[in-house]
Amino acid sequence: MSSNDSPLAIRVASRLGGFPTFLRANGFAVGGGDAVDVLATAQRVGVLDADLLRFSLRALLCGRADEWRRFDDLFDAWFLPPNRWQRPQRREASGGLQDGLPQDAQGDGTNADDRDALRPRRAASRHEALHSADFRSLTEREHALDIEALMRRFARQLKRIRLRREARARRGRRLDLPSTIRRSVASGGVPFELAFRDRRRVRPRLVLLIDVSRSMALYSFFYLRLARALAAELADVHSFIFHTRITGVSEALADPDPWRAQERLHLLAQGWGGGTRIGESLSQFNREHAARLVHSRTAVLIFSDGYDTGEPQRLSDALAQLKRRARRIVWLNPLGGRSDYAPVSQGMQAALPHLDLFSPAGDLAALRAALPALIESLH
Repeated sequence: MSSNDSPLAIRVASRLGGFPTFLRANGFAVGGGDAVDVLATAQRVGVLDADLLRFSLRALLCGRADEWRRFDDLFDAWFLPPNRWQRPQRREASGGLQDGLPQDAQGDGTNADDRDALRPRRAASRHEALHSADFRSLTEREHALDIEALMRRFARQLKRIRLRREARARRGRRLDLPSTIRRSVASGGVPFELAFRDRRRVRPRLVLLIDVSRSMALYSFFYLRLARALAAELADVHSFIFHTRITGVSEALADPDPWRAQERLHLLAQGWGGGTRIGESLSQFNREHAARLVHSRTAVLIFSDGYDTGEPQRLSDALAQLKRRARRIVWLNPLGGRSDYAPVSQGMQAALPHLDLFSPAGDLAALRAALPALIESLH
């Protein structure tokens, strides 16, 4: 908030920032950091479209069925004047996800009381549907915003895993006997104060390498939002995009304006949506970045369908070199969860022997299944 902001803008920001506190007072499991996310979401979607703001904040702040059920009333109570507590009619979302119901459950002639009774199940159903929806099918702007909010919530869960692991690691410190003896001199040799030596620990690091070639166009959009969410919540996350060459994008993803960030990404990724040379891109990463970024507690996450127009041996050699530095190499393939898919392309066949994990990544549920165990394994 700058000194040039109007009084109205200050009041709006104050009202938005206080909403998580209001929800917490009403039993919601939200934290102090959620106020920042609320302001960022409002900046991203705007405050003039109340339906879109309501939808986005509900996806961000509701994690339980009872929270979904109560959110609308609390949203109205906080943001609308007392004489305007009537909820606006929500717009229908395309793609069979109206309030989270399948098409055959919409427009069934239920009365208002029945619809109110169904709302919690509808909201939870929508939440669940978006978790398991293939990213390539999520073409509506509202879906993208919802998925981004869910990714930020998921990133906060990963952060809690890391903090718990680091807390347990700190309990493993050892007694520093020489320092304890020196301290005891002042008390006549009685060791009233013990000295401990903390273990020297290298902090876990994530390096994300995201394929933005033509065949990945429907997925890279969401993976970049995952990278943005992870970098906002976890320390030491470094992101790159590649097609025929590799480019660092961590600074662009950190831009607080998402649309400006998108423009910066397009400028960085000349040839975005073209062919793929995975082996050459990874070789470039090894030459220019690996020595600085990859160590014994680094997980390298490669988001790609594995379709490589380069030489398979070059990909194999690049991964072998990377594996000698990294703790884990994980390949997240958006096609991996499909029943008719098998990793038989030359690129995937060259990569598989060097991977610690090959996992589906076509939807948020697949990412939620793969990443928590990976975070645990780095500690």
